[in-house]
Amino acid sequence: MLALLFTGLSVATAQQRFSVGPRVGANLSTFNGDAEGYKYRPGFTAGAFLMYSSLNHFGISVDALYSQMGAKYSNLETIFASQQQVDFRQQMTYIEVPVALRYFLTTGGNFRPNVFVGPSVAFLLKGERSPLERLGIQIPALDNTSSFRKVDLGLIAGFQLNFPGFGERQRFLIDGRYRYGVSDITIDNNARINRSTFTLTLGYGFGVGPEYRSRYRK
Repeated sequence: MLALLFTGLSVATAQQRFSVGPRVGANLSTFNGDAEGYKYRPGFTAGAFLMYSSLNHFGISVDALYSQMGAKYSNLETIFASQQQVDFRQQMTYIEVPVALRYFLTTGGNFRPNVFVGPSVAFLLKGERSPLERLGIQIPALDNTSSFRKVDLGLIAGFQLNFPGFGERQRFLIDGRYRYGVSDITIDNNARINRSTFTLTLGYGFGVGPEYRSRYRK
């Protein structure tokens, strides 16, 4: 009897549950640091997540995302003593792996909003500058992947809202986050450039594995 009692207690206090699912949305990113004339530019992001959430207040998640980040350049440049408007887009495509430490504001129910912080590492796939015009001359698009470092480290902070999905242990997830790049993304030793990115995604989570009742529920 005692063995059964302790076994029951250990299960009741385990409380862990896992969820997985897709995530898709949009980035809004630009360059900071030694980067003048750059503005925010939209990009696409999509991938999948794995989340662990205890049924008290804490959890952790990891994402694997295809993520388009970059910036839009628009500035007056002095070329041969005359002012010329120069516009182009710098697109950079990454595989991004953010890890989020989450604090859930409720301990149960169908609505469990949470806030989170954590590190993010992004691996560069490709960099490309769009076509531009200088002095009436059209300059074609340029693959400039080699001008940037292969790895970009950052910090993320944000919030997530979830709502009941179509089935049992399924949820819609609305995730908003800000990513601040802490590493220099350019190989130019005379400049230091980092990235600033806002992201909004919609996800759909599927509960997997056993789910245990929280000891915090009455």
